[in-house]
Amino acid sequence: MEKKKEVKWMTDIDKSCLKANFEKRGWVEGTVDDWNFYWAGVGNYRTLMESQRLNENQIVNHFPNHSELTRKDLMVKNIKRYKKEIEKTNPTELKYL
Repeated sequence: MEKKKEVKWMTDIDKSCLKANFEKRGWVEGTVDDWNFYWAGVGNYRTLMESQRLNENQIVNHFPNHSELTRKDLMVKNIKRYKKEIEKTNPTELKYL
């Protein structure tokens, strides 16, 4: 019989429902140096990513530069930049934007 791999989690958010969900899945709380899944708050995500690189068995609940996708002012900036890029390469595609 194959042994199930243990998932070790970490979080910087003190939410009992979050911790209960992890424990219900059979996950165990990890340590600062030994974790597979990190549930990070938005403010701490940047700090975490600046201070270390993830191993191939580690995952975090945010995308890199996620604020570029979720903030309207940055979304507008990126759409304008994309339109300028299309104007240079293929102006006929602009009618679809």
